[in-house]
Amino acid sequence: MKPDVRATRMRLRLRRTAAGILVSVVGCGVSPSVNILGSFFPAWLISIIVGIVLTVVVRRVLVAIDVAAYLEPAVLVYPCLVGLLSFAAWLVVFGS
Repeated sequence: MKPDVRATRMRLRLRRTAAGILVSVVGCGVSPSVNILGSFFPAWLISIIVGIVLTVVVRRVLVAIDVAAYLEPAVLVYPCLVGLLSFAAWLVVFGS
C-alpha cells in the first residue's frame, strides 16, 4: 500500500471518529437537571428513585391482598415494574 493512500485513509478515519464523538456529545448539553438543596441531579436519576419507591409500595399492597404469591417469576416481574413506574414518573413529571 502506498504511503499517501495510507495517510488519506488515516485522515478519513480520524475525521469520522471526531464527527462521531461530536455528534454523540451534543445531546449532553440539554439533559434536564433538578435542583435539590443546591445540588443538581439528573432527572433520570430522580425518576429511577421514584420508580423504586413506588415498586416497594406496590409490592406491599400486593402482599397485603395476597396477590404477590401469584406473580411469578418475581425476579422478572419487579424489575419490569420498576422500569414501568420509572418511565411513568418521567412522563408525568418531566413530560411536556
